[in-house]
Amino acid sequence: MNKVRSELPLSYITVKTTKSRIDKGLLAIPASLVHLFSKVKNNKIYLVNETGTTEAKSFTPYDSTSRECRIGGLRPFYQRYKVKDGDELVIQFLDDNKFRILPEALFLKTLNKHFSKLENSQSEKETDRLLSKISEITNLSKEEILRNEYIMLSNRKIELRKKIKKKETLVRENVPFPIRRILLELYKGKCQVTGFTFQMKSGNPYFELHHIDPEKGNHVKNILVVCPNVHAQFTYANVEQHFDQDGWLRKVKFNQDEYDVFQIIDKIKEEFEKEIHY
Repeated sequence: MNKVRSELPLSYITVKTTKSRIDKGLLAIPASLVHLFSKVKNNKIYLVNETGTTEAKSFTPYDSTSRECRIGGLRPFYQRYKVKDGDELVIQFLDDNKFRILPEALFLKTLNKHFSKLENSQSEKETDRLLSKISEITNLSKEEILRNEYIMLSNRKIELRKKIKKKETLVRENVPFPIRRILLELYKGKCQVTGFTFQMKSGNPYFELHHIDPEKGNHVKNILVVCPNVHAQFTYANVEQHFDQDGWLRKVKFNQDEYDVFQIIDKIKEEFEKEIHY
């Protein structure tokens, strides 16, 4: 088994195929993964295909006779996706004896498309629809996807904030819907400076978003979840700000009052990896 950096904001597992097993329509499960499969000789395993349909496939658990764990009946799958020797298949563990197997190339292409659309979504409805699609493909909850997206965005370079034209006047762009949704999920509307929030009549927490440097873009390091009082102090008080070496705001001083700034990244740091099993 080998671990490499994942191209996606999530970790996943792949199995490398071999020509001999492809020719027989089999997938040999590496010894490093057999503990995740049933040891009972029920001869069946259930695979969820890319359309969401469940198919029963023949299954041979690991034992001392065969010395390998095998999934059979995959010849149509291999032919459909033109799987060849050395290709990697993404394998996801959904439930007892229920799995999803996809060619990695298809997995990456599909998710990269959906993640790109998510980052550029223009409404809460569209954001939620794309989160549902990604959740279905990755077997992750929407909350996990938003958390992972935040981690990924935090590693990007901070750029200058774009300006848009409104009635011949240039104004700074608003925080995109996906980033607003991410910050709501992670901070639950609580001010990063005081921890204060309140519930609106709608049942949702009220919060405002403050750009630390108005000229910089909508980078998660440059946006704070704040309550109205703190937002006003950033605008009208004498402000001193202290950042760490990675560019996160850690302390802020309004006139004579100093506050620590809570950063959720401290609790959710994660490296996304791909495990390749042979």
